Amino acid sequence: MKIILNNFRGSTSFQDALRKLTEGAETLSVAVSYLQVGGWELFREQVQRLSLPKMRILCTDQLGITQPEAIKRAMASTVNIRNFAGSLTYHPKVFLAHKGNGQPTRFLLGSANLSSSAFSSSVEAGVLSEDARSLSTLNRWFDSLFNRSSVAFTPEVLHDMERKWRENAAQRAKNRLRIRRTLVAAVGTIPAEPEDVDTLEDVLATIQLPIGLLNMDYAGNNVRNIDKLREVLANPSDASSKQKSELKLLGFMEGGTLTPLGRAAAAAGTNRDVALLWCRWLKQTSEEHLKEINPKLVVAKRVFPQFWQLKDEVRDYFLANARHPGERTILQTIELLCNATEVVQGLSLDDIRTLSPLLQSDRVPEYIRKYVEEYFNNKGQRSWDTDDRRIVPLVWKEA
Repeated sequence: MKIILNNFRGSTSFQDALRKLTEGAETLSVAVSYLQVGGWELFREQVQRLSLPKMRILCTDQLGITQPEAIKRAMASTVNIRNFAGSLTYHPKVFLAHKGNGQPTRFLLGSANLSSSAFSSSVEAGVLSEDARSLSTLNRWFDSLFNRSSVAFTPEVLHDMERKWRENAAQRAKNRLRIRRTLVAAVGTIPAEPEDVDTLEDVLATIQLPIGLLNMDYAGNNVRNIDKLREVLANPSDASSKQKSELKLLGFMEGGTLTPLGRAAAAAGTNRDVALLWCRWLKQTSEEHLKEINPKLVVAKRVFPQFWQLKDEVRDYFLANARHPGERTILQTIELLCNATEVVQGLSLDDIRTLSPLLQSDRVPEYIRKYVEEYFNNKGQRSWDTDDRRIVPLVWKEA
C-alpha cells in the first residue's frame, strides 16, 4: 500500500498515482461524485493508451457540480459513463484498474474527483494498493452500483442536468468571487486557491471556441477595423489581393467585385452607418451561408448578442471605457466572457474585476488555457485604439 498526498513534499501526487495505477492495465472502473471538463481532459490524457470503450465511469449530478459538457466529452470518447440513480448521497472516489480479462489489479482510493484542482492545486489524500481481498470487495461493490443503481445519460437527463448545473455554477462563482474579493481587500494579493480553480472551471466550461471579439476583426491583418475597411472600400480596384480576400471574408466582396453590402458600405457616410449595415447583413444571413463565406462570421453572430445578456453595469462600463488603456484587462475580460453563456450573465463588475487576474494566471484549466492566453496576448490586444468596440455592440442591438 502506498500513501498518496497531493501537494505534500516528497509524496506521490494524484497524477503520478494514476499513472502507476494504469501500468499493465487495459482499462479502468471509476466511481467519483463529480466530473469537470478540465478534470476529464487531464484524466483522458493520462488514460489515452487504455481501452476507452471498456472503461466505466459512474458519477452523479446530485450537487449540481458535474458539468454536462464533461459528460458529453466522455460519451464522445466512447467511455461507458452513467449517472448514479440511488436515493442516498453519492460521494465516492474510487479508481479500479483491470486486466484484459476483467480481473482487477490495483485500486486508488481517496478524496480526488475528476477536476482540475484535484490534478493540480488541491490537497488530496489517498491510498494506492494491490491488496487482493480489497480489490475483490471493491470490484463487487462497483459492479453492483454500476449495474443496479445507475441510469444512462439520455438527452433528457443531460438537459435537466444542464439547467441545474448552470444555476448552481452561477451562484458558486458569485459566492467564491465575493469571498476572494474580501480576502484580497484584507491581506492584499493572494495566489489562486483550489476553490478559485473550481470557479474558473465553472466560468470557462461554457466558453465557446473560437473566441470572438466585439468588433469587425474577423478577417485577418489588413482589414481589422472600420476605418481601414472604409479606406479600402473607397478604392476597391486599388486594393491588394490580401485586402480583397479579407473584404470577401467580411462579406463586402465576391469574385473581385463589391457585393450589395460592399457597395452600400462604400457609400455610407459614417463608421456607425457601416457597422449598422454589416450587423443587419449578419442578422439576415443564414449561418449556413456565413459558414461558406467565413466560419468566423458565425462566431461574431453569437458573440454580439451575448454582450447584451451581461448585467447593465458591466455593459455600461465597457461601452464607456472601450478606449481607456488603463482598464484594458477588465475590458478584455468582459469581451472574453461574451463567449460564455448563462453562468457569467449574473456577474457584477466587481466580480469581473476579481475574476480578471485569475483568467490570466497559470490556474486556468489546461484544456482551454492556450485559447485564453492567445486571446489576451494576441487577438484581445488588437484595435482598442479605435471606437469599434463601442460602435459595433451598440448598432447590433439596433440592427
